[in-house]
Amino acid sequence: MDDNSVLQFADQSVTFEKFVDLLATKVALRMHQVEKGQMEISQAEAYRLFGRADVERWKKSGKLQPCRISPGKKRYKLVDLQELASVQQNFIL
Repeated sequence: MDDNSVLQFADQSVTFEKFVDLLATKVALRMHQVEKGQMEISQAEAYRLFGRADVERWKKSGKLQPCRISPGKKRYKLVDLQELASVQQNFIL
């Protein structure tokens, strides 16, 4: 696909080059948010991505705290969840 190609979306048409520039900007912004710990996800999304059992275990052990609580909703920093998920865990049964 060359840079002069036009992509058709339901609401607009853009050149391939413009699409790539917009996508790269959004990806860079998201990476910056994750690296700086600014990316937050809902509790439901945390359950979906990391498993309800793991998220509940991290909360119960005090390793995970919500970064924001509003009535009936909790949000967690994605970087905290990623760090906890990357730790090798051993369980005694």
